[in-house]
Amino acid sequence: MQVRQAKENELPRILAIYERARAFMRETGNPTQWGDGYPPKERVVSDIQEGLLFVVEDAMGLQGVFALYPDGDPAYDALNAPWCNDLPYAALHRVASGGERRGVLRACVKYAHSVCQNLKIDTHKENLVMQSALKRLGFTPCGVADIPNVGERILFQRYEKENV
Repeated sequence: MQVRQAKENELPRILAIYERARAFMRETGNPTQWGDGYPPKERVVSDIQEGLLFVVEDAMGLQGVFALYPDGDPAYDALNAPWCNDLPYAALHRVASGGERRGVLRACVKYAHSVCQNLKIDTHKENLVMQSALKRLGFTPCGVADIPNVGERILFQRYEKENV
């Protein structure tokens, strides 16, 4: 699987991937994290235009999508949150798979780790699938925070422990 920046002409497939991810969340006991319309189309377009949205593709086409904030996330910085460390970091958001291939999250994390070795991400308490996958990929649960306009989320971080 390869990772690259998303293009605006890929918007229909990207929106379909997000729709599939929302359905998967509902099917696995997490109906409220993204509800019926997150992320909204406007946010996806903005992410593409700002160079923050990336796609995961293979020979069969686009398999996943995620936002990467390479210089951290102002929303995370504003939190009084129990992160594992306060070093510079990259933030992963809006990670979604089309559900046709395994390894999409692994590809996202591998790419993000090539950009920054200190990664932060959050997920809903009902998103047990993501929590388990993050732990398998070396993320440490750091605690819980109430993120404005989002709600309570479990915070995860992956970092090179020998460099902290």
